[in-house]
Amino acid sequence: MQTSGEIRVSQKLINRLGIPYSDTIKVRVGVRTVLARLEVREGTSAGYRISDGLIRALNLNSQSGLRLRYDRENEALHIGPLIGVLIDFLPNREEYDPKSIQAELIYLSTLGNKLPGQCFIFTPGGINWDSQTVTGYVWRHGGMERRRWSSARYPLPDVVYDRISTRRAQTRSKKIRLRLMNMPHLHYFNPSFLNKWRVHQLLAENPELHQYLPETHILNQNNLEVMAEMYKVLYIKPSNGSLGSRIIKTNVGKNKLHYTIYNHGRRSGQADNVAELLRATKITRGKRDYIVQQGIDLNTYHGSPFDLRIIIQKNGQGKWLISKKFARVAPRGSSIANLSRGGTAQTSRRVLSRIFQGNRPLIKSVNEELRHLCLTVAETLEASVQQTYGELGLDVGIDKRGHPWIIEVNSKPRKTTVTSWSKVIVRNTFQRPLQYAIYLAGFGKTR
Repeated sequence: MQTSGEIRVSQKLINRLGIPYSDTIKVRVGVRTVLARLEVREGTSAGYRISDGLIRALNLNSQSGLRLRYDRENEALHIGPLIGVLIDFLPNREEYDPKSIQAELIYLSTLGNKLPGQCFIFTPGGINWDSQTVTGYVWRHGGMERRRWSSARYPLPDVVYDRISTRRAQTRSKKIRLRLMNMPHLHYFNPSFLNKWRVHQLLAENPELHQYLPETHILNQNNLEVMAEMYKVLYIKPSNGSLGSRIIKTNVGKNKLHYTIYNHGRRSGQADNVAELLRATKITRGKRDYIVQQGIDLNTYHGSPFDLRIIIQKNGQGKWLISKKFARVAPRGSSIANLSRGGTAQTSRRVLSRIFQGNRPLIKSVNEELRHLCLTVAETLEASVQQTYGELGLDVGIDKRGHPWIIEVNSKPRKTTVTSWSKVIVRNTFQRPLQYAIYLAGFGKTR
């Protein structure tokens, strides 16, 4: 391999990083590795500089914020970290909506600018495979006319944080995402949306979770008939659905099945038997795969059912932590608590205090059970699918006996920048995945 320039490293940094003496050394930025001449400089400062030729060879547009470490496994100097946030498109509306995906990306980019390394937003279409570079976007602050997305070319990064926002976009970008996942030196986390039936199967393999899983089966006439004999309430859900769309709640009566379809509002009806119910809901279901799930007798807050949305994330040491927990209360007359379906957010402390009548030891015990449950779910899923996740959103119901149930697990939880509660919690939920990315790149304190 021919040398492509020079890197000058202070003696102090050589000693601190344990860099072996050599005339030449491999230098890596993101996925790109080149050979460079190594020059050791005496002096008191612990720094490094790279020549213009090496900057060009590594496709760097700026050295701002980049650190140096010695990668012993690959015997290379690693300049980074470079963190790429993958999205399906870059929203760039003039009107600022604080609850939009654009607001989330602006906030994420702003936090990334304050962390070590370089963090940028990119889309599949911005990748140049020949040069191993990508067009990345960073939010620039300033006066009203200067606030904008600024673009530059970056090397393909050390870590990709997948924030593809829809299942359709995930399918369209499948080949590109797989190519990124298979690149040497590139870490990729939160690679895909989750399938409800597959998640249930994987979690059911852990006996510790059995008591928390509602009975669930693939939807067909036989399974629906059996479940209707066992439970008074059933939920029929799309396996790949989200946002509470196309869910069919079914109340089992003596001679009738009363159902409510949640999709662009609510529509109710009744059927004489299971076969008639399936015919009546065929248009709603289309060709989608569905599951049928045991209905839980959920506890209520001011007369409305609720669940807990819990966001669990890995931190800068690669450890799972609960970053956010709040209650989603269904609108009056509804059983669906999703905020996109009219649900309202309340603090979990207020809701749990009410349903457990302020019993502090009991509330503490429930919160500890929830913490352990979330940790077990995250570890079980990640081990089973053998993919890397940095965050998960869990929807957990509490029944009238105080027992928690896993309603759903989401690998792409929406995180709003708007809150009337703790801004620290908001910052943590956006910042922790970036800190985890720094850890994956090898620049964490414990790696």
